Amino acid sequence: MKNLQYLMPLLILGACSASPDETAQSDKKVSPFLLSDEKASAEFAVMRKATPFQDNNGVLPPPGNPVFKLNHAWPSQPLPPLKNAPWQAAIGNGPINVKNALAYGTALKAAVAANGKALISQGGGNFDASAGKWYNEPWLGSQREAISGTYGAGEFGPAIFPGTGLRATFNTHVLTYYDERAAATLAKVWGTTAMAPDLSGGNAQFDEGAIVVKAAVFASIDPNQKTGWWDAMDGAAAWNMMLDQDQSPGNTTPATVWPGYVAQFDIIVKDSQSAPQTGWVYMTLVYDSRIQSNDIWDKMVILGVQWGNDPQATKESDPLVENWNNPNAPLYATQTLGWGGRLSGPNDGGRNDIAVNGKIMKNAPDSGCMSCHSTSQWNVDGHNMPTFLLPSFAPAAGSKGPPFQPCGDDGKPDPNGSYICSPAPGSPEWMKWFQNRLGNQPMDAGSVATDFDEVFAFKSLRLWWAAVGPANQAVPMLTRVPNSSVRLNQYSGAPIRPQSKEQ
Repeated sequence: MKNLQYLMPLLILGACSASPDETAQSDKKVSPFLLSDEKASAEFAVMRKATPFQDNNGVLPPPGNPVFKLNHAWPSQPLPPLKNAPWQAAIGNGPINVKNALAYGTALKAAVAANGKALISQGGGNFDASAGKWYNEPWLGSQREAISGTYGAGEFGPAIFPGTGLRATFNTHVLTYYDERAAATLAKVWGTTAMAPDLSGGNAQFDEGAIVVKAAVFASIDPNQKTGWWDAMDGAAAWNMMLDQDQSPGNTTPATVWPGYVAQFDIIVKDSQSAPQTGWVYMTLVYDSRIQSNDIWDKMVILGVQWGNDPQATKESDPLVENWNNPNAPLYATQTLGWGGRLSGPNDGGRNDIAVNGKIMKNAPDSGCMSCHSTSQWNVDGHNMPTFLLPSFAPAAGSKGPPFQPCGDDGKPDPNGSYICSPAPGSPEWMKWFQNRLGNQPMDAGSVATDFDEVFAFKSLRLWWAAVGPANQAVPMLTRVPNSSVRLNQYSGAPIRPQSKEQ
């Protein structure tokens, strides 16, 4: 798209360094937030130095540990059209519904079994993605730890998972792969250099049958309980990661090798035949310690399948017709389902602390897999996502804060607040996030829809712009609320409240 590319000759030259004159000019224009928040300024400096295909954040593990290698050898040509997909055949090549969703999900899980099992059992640093023809997105290297290639996501405490034997606060880390058919879309958007993304002509639309997967790894933040901190994870596959788990202010402790458990594995597929209202089917697998098997893949069970936003269900009690949840899923995985029971895994942040009409609602279900991903769009002129991932009110024009209006402990708007100012559940403003649209239909006019791919819109495109755009741009809101100690969930963007005190 021309208005994405017209600045590129100048910006590519200045992406990682600036002339003395340019630096002096940008210093005069830089926002007070950048000057006053040392941590954010340091993070922005890392983003400015990033390159599209770097493997990790540069903090390497001790010898003897694997080192994650990015696979960006995307196919140069799209694959032939997919015929006779097994997940479609499993439901008679008709539409998916709550009665046949389990059969569909079982066939979809089987379709990725070879790579999925290898990845979970070996870890991101040992998995041979090239041999499996699974590929990664660009521009996330500055956020990836070096052993398994994961980047940070959410944080959760024991009060979120009562009765499950959780004895520590943990944070989550994710690793995404695109199969060969999906990676052809990465090639269309990013080209060979990934320096000039082209969203024109439907380039961001995935071919039918494209599959994207994501592994989520949970790691205790307690140095005295690195392992054995959750009964629900007994026997789960363990990955080592290179993490700095000390989140205290002013911490200077270097990252160390840290273990985590693979608790969740998401599989999504472009399937307009089975899901004509949205074109996608989402499925979440979760680890189940109760399964009697020596095969780790067998112990990853289906939590649920979702193929639409159920816009007709405007109350939490309304039945869902575009979502099926497994009644036999492990308890911990059912405790994070989203609004009205919509699919949302324990990593996904489908429940958040919100303020509605001045009233605080803690751990309120306010999202779901598809409602979050339906915000996937990019405003080419503004270089941003116009609408936040979760139901919320937009911030004031020109705000340097997060991409939503924060509320304070009194439930009223407060720029340093740690609650999301939210529309009332089920209201017309709320239901904006729970409509069915195809992946080529943006949520907001003037933006380009990125076909439900939140990595495009929420991660790689904004990290690309942070690297190549003006030096005096606002810091992308990936880690914290400006001028505040409040941190943000890097997966959903929601504020993270101190678990030990607030939950």
